[in-house]
Amino acid sequence: MVDTTDQATVARHDAFKTGNVVLPMGTLEAAEWTINREAAYNLLAASRWRELADLIQRKGINNDLNWYYLGRAAEGVGESELARKYYERSVEKTNSDKYSHRCKGKVISTCDGFDFPDVAQTRLASLQAAAPVEPAKPGEAAGSNALLRTGTGFIVDTVGSVATNYHVVQGCGVVSFLLVNDKSIDAQVIASDPANDLALLRLRDHPKTAATFQEPEKLRPGDDIIVFGFPLVGQLATSGNLTKGSVSALSGLHDDTRYFQMSAPIQLGNSGGPVLNQSGRVTGIVTYKLNAARELKTTGDISQNVNFALKSSVLRAFLDSNGVVYPRADGAAALAPADVGAEASKVTGIVGCYKS
Repeated sequence: MVDTTDQATVARHDAFKTGNVVLPMGTLEAAEWTINREAAYNLLAASRWRELADLIQRKGINNDLNWYYLGRAAEGVGESELARKYYERSVEKTNSDKYSHRCKGKVISTCDGFDFPDVAQTRLASLQAAAPVEPAKPGEAAGSNALLRTGTGFIVDTVGSVATNYHVVQGCGVVSFLLVNDKSIDAQVIASDPANDLALLRLRDHPKTAATFQEPEKLRPGDDIIVFGFPLVGQLATSGNLTKGSVSALSGLHDDTRYFQMSAPIQLGNSGGPVLNQSGRVTGIVTYKLNAARELKTTGDISQNVNFALKSSVLRAFLDSNGVVYPRADGAAALAPADVGAEASKVTGIVGCYKS
């Protein structure tokens, strides 16, 4: 927490909160900063944005890495415009003598698992591209509210229910849903389950079709799966992104049986999207990926394609408890991945989260 007796710190936090200024950086030399690097990474990993911002403002070096830290902190508290300024500063520093070059050894953990300048440039591009994309201007769905983040969701009945992750809509003032080649419409959060990271949205319009769930749930290590969603909105294809993989294990981290592990690549924005079997039936919902930076810090190695989805049985229990009547069917003949994706695109859309 901020020491209220430190007026300079209070002023810095006020400036950070308002988003009206780009804050000054500390004056430490690189050798001195090493004693604070671990604390900064731990605050980043714990999403303690205010404390991270305060540490960087007081102790940070004027280099690309520390401007990136401030960008993450600003983004974490919903100040997207301010985050863009900080990421721009980070990218600018790659052309100066304050350039971190390639992260080596343990230092890569402070880079959030990437080499510079890639990580700052990627997050900057995501923020810059998000503003003019359809979810940012959905008319009635968001008005003049600022877009905080986007995720993926999919229609689960013909009444207008949409399943997504809780963390996609957490703290949103306004939520919208956008299907490919359609208009963005209002979506109301009608139920949530933070423990299982699930949320249920309700659309004003009644859709013509909905996703079909696999019944009974059939999931084995080695089974092929397909993920459809809208990662990195504004950078990747507006028609959606399809990735293929297989089931790696029938449990998540620390043998959490609610989840299964999969090798299908996912990116920022895939959260809440459907995981489908070869018949196009829903067998899970994308939830999270292994934090490569944290894993490197712990084990000294970066894991590849370690991603997790919540099992459809858990999602269905959530839908059942909220009175959702969703289509279900036993496995049909296997389809080509392209055909699975074509069907998924009819019921999967972008979930937009806006500041109130």
